[in-house]
Amino acid sequence: MQAQLAYRLFDDADGIYNYCPSPVLMDETTMYIFYCANAWPGLVIDDIYARRGKLENGRWTFGDRFRVLQPDRLGWDCIHVCDPDVIKGEFRYRGETYSWMMVYLGCDIHHCYHNQVGIAFAKEIDGPYIKYDRNPIVRYDELFHWGAGQASVVSLDGKGKFRMLYSQTVHEYERRLQGCRTFWKDFDLSDAERPIVGEEVAMHVGGMDNRDGEGEVAAFNPTIVWDRNNDLYYLTREGTPFDKTRSPDFIAPYTQVSVISRSDFEKNEGGWQTVYNVDGKDTGYERNHNAGLVKDAYGWLARQGVLPVATTISELTDRDFLWTYRIYYQELALPTL
Repeated sequence: MQAQLAYRLFDDADGIYNYCPSPVLMDETTMYIFYCANAWPGLVIDDIYARRGKLENGRWTFGDRFRVLQPDRLGWDCIHVCDPDVIKGEFRYRGETYSWMMVYLGCDIHHCYHNQVGIAFAKEIDGPYIKYDRNPIVRYDELFHWGAGQASVVSLDGKGKFRMLYSQTVHEYERRLQGCRTFWKDFDLSDAERPIVGEEVAMHVGGMDNRDGEGEVAAFNPTIVWDRNNDLYYLTREGTPFDKTRSPDFIAPYTQVSVISRSDFEKNEGGWQTVYNVDGKDTGYERNHNAGLVKDAYGWLARQGVLPVATTISELTDRDFLWTYRIYYQELALPTL
């Protein structure tokens, strides 16, 4: 597997974090990237921002950020909105047809509790985005669990049908255990006033392995891209187990890229193969997490044989590591399967 060294896409002011990228490739030289950031230095409140980038001399350069979504004053997403993913389609809502849909995480309790998934529509990729009045579309009842979020979507028909993967807390009350894993379900919002929602499926992780071959595999915080020519799904997950010896110890040291055929994914019996582990050899940092696969407008692979990945990095430090979160970019040369 060949991979170019990663480089930082853009910087920001001190006291501002950037993470959870959702990059959308509009054409060969134009990209929008949606991501989480705080509005005010030093204040940890997530809003969703975007930047428009151009490919110049083989590197992406981005303009100033602009806010596309923020928490409501009241309701289920009144504290944070973050973890965006954006696709193109045709979504009829309140008598209007919208060409873009964003999925996002919202919460109404501090300390990362009671996360749920919502959507918003727009007629242009840069907004304005209108929140859906039936949010959240993935609900989570327990108030003091992490909940559901980190959604990633891929269009199934280029219109209103899409598949969504997301993280969700799973718990065993008798043993007092909590964990997180990836689930998925299909939606049809061609007529968003009459949504069609499929059954929730817990994604099988058979075939996935950890970088060092140790510990239990846990697949969460997924991003997905569909290689339609070869009918394959590429997926990123947080690399497990986490390094608990150095701070920050609650984010991944590496991001794993895996692949599976769409038919095996839908059979849900496993069959994943590891493609690449994005880690310090690529970025120069030992925390590589909250990644986003670069996709075309519909969530599909934009260029055969090449898989671009945007990864969040963090410095190793006991204090103020949050303000070091920055987004790095690299391209992976895909193997022939």
